[in-house]
Amino acid sequence: MVLPALRIRQLFCGSLFLLLVSLLVPDSFSQSDSNLDRILQKIRAQEDYLGALADLEKLLKKPDPDPRLYFQIGICHNLLRNYSKALEHLQKAREKGISGWELSLGFGIAHFHLNHSGRAREEFEQVLASQPSETTALFHLGRLDLMAGNHAQSERRFRSVLRLDPDHQGAIFSLGNSLVRQGKEKEGREVLEYHRKTGHLRSRLRTLNRMASSPRASAEVFSDLGDTYLELGDRKNAVRAYDRAEELDPGIFLTALGRGKLSFSDRDFVGAEKHLGRYLDGKGTSCQAYLFLGLVQKLQKKLDASRAALGRGITLCPEDTMLLATLAELEIGQGNFQETAGVARQIMKIDPSAPAGPFFMAFSRLYQNHLEEAESFALQVLDLDDSNPSHHSLLQTIYQAKGETAKAKFHEAKVEALQNQKTSAD
Repeated sequence: MVLPALRIRQLFCGSLFLLLVSLLVPDSFSQSDSNLDRILQKIRAQEDYLGALADLEKLLKKPDPDPRLYFQIGICHNLLRNYSKALEHLQKAREKGISGWELSLGFGIAHFHLNHSGRAREEFEQVLASQPSETTALFHLGRLDLMAGNHAQSERRFRSVLRLDPDHQGAIFSLGNSLVRQGKEKEGREVLEYHRKTGHLRSRLRTLNRMASSPRASAEVFSDLGDTYLELGDRKNAVRAYDRAEELDPGIFLTALGRGKLSFSDRDFVGAEKHLGRYLDGKGTSCQAYLFLGLVQKLQKKLDASRAALGRGITLCPEDTMLLATLAELEIGQGNFQETAGVARQIMKIDPSAPAGPFFMAFSRLYQNHLEEAESFALQVLDLDDSNPSHHSLLQTIYQAKGETAKAKFHEAKVEALQNQKTSAD
């Protein structure tokens, strides 16, 4: 049995992609299925996925239910982020003879969010075999390529999505990341800046607020809402949303990353470490969590633990320059100069415009007494950013070691001038 047509559009929601699905009632439904018509209208007009799910489940309990109910329930579970339940119902639909690219798309989305990359890819490729212009499948395949390090292929897919849907926020953001990772720094940064200006966070906030207004809204929805408020700098509403999520599900770990960031900004490093540990113990896989955990442990002088956390974060997000720079600083502090140089090379490869790469390379060479190399790298740092007192302080130290007193004094004066400038601005 082939499914009726679906109309699908996507709104970018940070790491969450919400599908707003309008299910068209096929002519083959009998007059006795008027309840189903009403339920699907609820999805179309009200976006009340929780209410629709409850109504669909009631219909499923009736004698001889239509097998397409399993598909529609699976779609609702996808929308509500219950991906394991989505797979369960979609599989039942397939077993009962339901077929079509729409079913493959539902499977692909569920597998994608459950990190079943191979299965997700298979399903999305099946979609494109019959629907080459299906943007949801193209986009998710691009994300899979990006995660696998196939950056050129991901770029091609994201550009294909944007030819079909120029305002696809997820594709714009992901295209920017793909370009940066290929070393197309200028174009990538321009794309990312454009994405930032399109106000995707505001759009995300509107969508989540609509979902949160349902009396049956889940704890996960409120957790996402809190994360969005936090990204927008609205601490008060972020905390309110996290509180509501934890009221609905006292065991939820998804709020802990945001709680950890809030504690970190309040300089409550003990509290931040506790929250971030809870998030990671709950199987959260965010390199941000490891970055913040590494930072709070570093500030608490737990240097071995900090290095371990940052190292784990790098395995998840090896192209995060801030994470790498923090690790390089730790390696310097512990006298691991070869390791520092290795991390510095990674930074320079990922982002040639980041001063942190040559900065830590210069430090490494300085402590190894390779002064000519240290000077060369330090001058590269100034070419990228000559307004940071630390950069001039580094050259001052190098020139002192080389016995070039005049140059050392010049950079000493620059350090003092920049520090005074900062003090006046404050």
